[in-house]
Amino acid sequence: MLAKLDLMETSPVVRDYYDQMMKDSFINILDVFNEGIFCVSVQNEMSFMNPNFYRQFGLGTEFAHIQDWLALVHPDERDVLAGEIHKLLENQVSRITNQYRVRHLSGHYIWIEGTAILKQQNGKRFILGSHRNISAQKMMEEYLRQAALTDVPSGLANQSKLTIELERLARQEESDYALIYIQNDEMRFYLNHYDTKLLKRMLNFLLRTLNDLPYEVSELYRLRTEDFALLVKGDLCDDELLSLGRHIMSNYQESLSANNLAYGKDISVGIYPRVDRKLSPEEVIKIAARTCQFGRERNSHRLEIYSSDTRRKVERFFFIEQGLKSAIVNGELNVKFQPIVDAQSQQVASFEALVRWRSKTFGEIYPDEFIPVAEKKGLIVDLGYVVFEKACKFIHRYHLMHNCDVKVNVNVSVVQLLTPQFPEQVNNIATRANVPTRNIVLELTETVILDNNEYARRQLKELKQYGFNLSLDDFGAGYSSLNSFFELPLSQIKIDKALAWHSLKHRVSFDYLEFITQLCRTNGVDVVIEGIEDAQMQKTFAEMGATYLQGYWFSKPLSIASASQFTL
Repeated sequence: MLAKLDLMETSPVVRDYYDQMMKDSFINILDVFNEGIFCVSVQNEMSFMNPNFYRQFGLGTEFAHIQDWLALVHPDERDVLAGEIHKLLENQVSRITNQYRVRHLSGHYIWIEGTAILKQQNGKRFILGSHRNISAQKMMEEYLRQAALTDVPSGLANQSKLTIELERLARQEESDYALIYIQNDEMRFYLNHYDTKLLKRMLNFLLRTLNDLPYEVSELYRLRTEDFALLVKGDLCDDELLSLGRHIMSNYQESLSANNLAYGKDISVGIYPRVDRKLSPEEVIKIAARTCQFGRERNSHRLEIYSSDTRRKVERFFFIEQGLKSAIVNGELNVKFQPIVDAQSQQVASFEALVRWRSKTFGEIYPDEFIPVAEKKGLIVDLGYVVFEKACKFIHRYHLMHNCDVKVNVNVSVVQLLTPQFPEQVNNIATRANVPTRNIVLELTETVILDNNEYARRQLKELKQYGFNLSLDDFGAGYSSLNSFFELPLSQIKIDKALAWHSLKHRVSFDYLEFITQLCRTNGVDVVIEGIEDAQMQKTFAEMGATYLQGYWFSKPLSIASASQFTL
């Protein structure tokens, strides 16, 4: 074992040699770890413990001025670093750690992480610190960041990146911008049946369309399978944005047609103009998406803008979409009863149960607004049972008040009719309410005839066996077949008000309606004509031979209390 060297007993030359050897060994150790160690005096003089690390930046000696180092730092980070060093020298902080770019001899910038602390020795303050190359780490971070901001199947930017961009724009006050939301309704279907090559082709056509736009637009973002978005910068009026939306739709469709592609043509566009900077990115995207969906559901041209004229409509539409289920569950929907009058005696013969929904926020919400939503969301069966139960309660109440029976017409959707347990279920509800099934008229749409569904026909026969009366509703609104009609166990037909009104101005329609009326009467089928609004209409259709009449000329739909006051 080597004896310990006593430097006090050696000559100065030996001691100097030993010190230099230890210093060189220390530097070599630092070189192994690929880090730079530095010291900065209060005079801003910088010394390097291992100069090899700093030669890659063109600093070839052991000493430099702090400004020499700062001159190599990227301009975007230079002032921040200088400020941090100043704070450290002034003893405002005791430690700093910064990540910044430094110019390499090659001219490229590499990422450096610098850590420094303030030390004091023999009454003198100085900075002691280290530098290490973190370019590989930064490259990996950037890769992960890009991966997090990219939709992998398409290679487009994703919703996370759009969120970041919206946050950045919200901080700026330079100009307005709009968010355009694009939905390709068929993309999910085709992707489920084909591979991503199809997605690439469809995206190429969409990208070509966007490259041709006359305004400054962002990159295209893919938010969901069939949903895309882009930002348009500039103070554009609604008409300009609508024109831009039409341009996108038409050019995209023309591009597909020119390449003999029949799929993926149906796109919808929703535009949020002059985005409110106070809203979160999530709210902004939601508004644009809802506007797009509203345009798809309610406009034949599938294009909508979130302007002052449509804002209330969009909000109302989504209130219905999101609130209908809870309204059904919580009993917020009510049923009103409109009298059906005998055409000859002009006395009330029966009632039709009509569901209504009144919202504190949006007022009266009409059936043609929420019934399609109920069908789309699978709520129509539950809604139908609610109406049926309230109709039974009204019949029972009316019997108790007047000691006589009353008939009530209840609308039944095809979805309800095709539910296997439907005939048995409505029979059980009527039985529990002590209501004879002969007092209930189930109104069915003419889809039952048009579809020629054998299962639906069996359901109708079962309902008839339970004793329910069956009626065909809105006859004339579609393409009803009289041959099929008389093959069904129906006892009533209701003429759509549009056909009734049309017949008053067109002789051919009048003759057709008169023929239908007489044919039904001959076959023992009652005819109800809807939409009666004045005395002349009442007289005309009574003389035509209609059995019953219904409309606002006689009464609007009434509450259960008001309807109960009518006597037959």
